Amino acid sequence: MVDVSIIIVNYNTRDLLKDCIKSILENTIHINYEIIVVDNASKDDSITMLKNEFKQVKLIESKINGGFAYANNLGIKVSGGRYVFLLNSDTIILEDVIEKMVAYMDENKKIGLLGPKLLNGDRTHQTSISAFPTFKREVYHMYKLKNVLKIPFIKSFFVKFADKIGSKDIEQYMKNFQSIQEPEEVQVLVGAALLIRRKVIEDIGMLDERYFMYYEEIDFCYQAYKAGWSRVYYPYGEIVHLIGQSSEKIGNITFYERYRSMILYFRKNYGRSKEIQVRINLVIALLLRVIGVTFMQIFKSSEIIKENRKVYINTIKMAFNKKAIATNRY
Repeated sequence: MVDVSIIIVNYNTRDLLKDCIKSILENTIHINYEIIVVDNASKDDSITMLKNEFKQVKLIESKINGGFAYANNLGIKVSGGRYVFLLNSDTIILEDVIEKMVAYMDENKKIGLLGPKLLNGDRTHQTSISAFPTFKREVYHMYKLKNVLKIPFIKSFFVKFADKIGSKDIEQYMKNFQSIQEPEEVQVLVGAALLIRRKVIEDIGMLDERYFMYYEEIDFCYQAYKAGWSRVYYPYGEIVHLIGQSSEKIGNITFYERYRSMILYFRKNYGRSKEIQVRINLVIALLLRVIGVTFMQIFKSSEIIKENRKVYINTIKMAFNKKAIATNRY
């Protein structure tokens, strides 16, 4: 019997995908597993590479780029493992992390989802956990209030006293900066590497395909929480996640979809009144950004500033469109 089905979604990441699969083959020895790659209509030669170099991999060639949730669901449907491991193509498996995670899940039957410690390419700590979104936390994000944590003494204060302030929002968020040495139950696990018990999928269903990118794993963790399944951070297993470097330029699709998914999440889980609050707050926050970049153009005109202004305006239009979150655009 297959212990774990490793599902990797690929979109134009040929070289990263190759390194990811090689790391699995080299570091996963003592359990039965299958690797399923779902290609989201890549335009590079990822498929040719897979067929030539990894014939043992099950390949699903999607005709469309339906997004992360859509592609993972295609893989889940053909998977046969006792566990499903959702894994980004830009990850590197270290040592026997998958074996250790499966063994831990076998020993702890109440755990539904398990997430490893994620590391940057230089092996420094990367955000591995998160919290269920609240209106207050989204306000912090939209108005960039979290930037105060760039001030060292403020960050140190909140890391040390987050659990004593009395705010669950702050306490959960600051876990990202604390050194967690033992397995601990958390609210949300990052979807870059997420081990799921098969029974959880049978209980709550697969990922919500209305999310093109962002919030799909948050929503899945929330549905698992409502069904009584624990989500546990497992620091004894480490995986490198080679996330992209930041840029001054805002990605049109990624920015737009981040907030479309946010609106969908609140509509789905908290109702229309909370959704309206989120939409109004988003419009106000982005209007302030539009005013800011418009003012900047007076002193420094650049294509990046113009593009960012365009992204903000397009996202504002989405926030006014009641039907924008109903279906995928791609």
